[in-house]
Amino acid sequence: MKSDNFDWHEYYELANSFLNEEDIAKLRTGMGRYYYSSFLESRDFILENNIFLNPFNEKIMKSTSGRVHQETRFTFKNHPDLNRNNSGAKIAQSLNVLRKYRNMVDYDSKNPENIKHVYARCQMKSEKIFNLLDELN
Repeated sequence: MKSDNFDWHEYYELANSFLNEEDIAKLRTGMGRYYYSSFLESRDFILENNIFLNPFNEKIMKSTSGRVHQETRFTFKNHPDLNRNNSGAKIAQSLNVLRKYRNMVDYDSKNPENIKHVYARCQMKSEKIFNLLDELN
């Protein structure tokens, strides 16, 4: 049976399909997909498990506000239930790195030096987030 929900992990798989590309547009797109697959899986983890810091945090997490990006990182960094073995803080840190690169490729017209290296780093950070989320389940 087909689910009505999109599987954010498909963004990760799409980005992986660009690993050996030389096309800068595909690499930039893939870096964004690594960020969004990781961010949206992390956000959904919080929502599905009802893990909120307080009522304001819950309101932001359930909204479509751009602030949900920051609030997701903040929740992982600060919620005690998400920090067994410091997992939440590691997820927050990896999301920070991915967001930095996503912003760079979305807003800076200058191509990053060593874009292939940066791309591989994004793939590694995204994979790390998925693994940490699995461990938290």
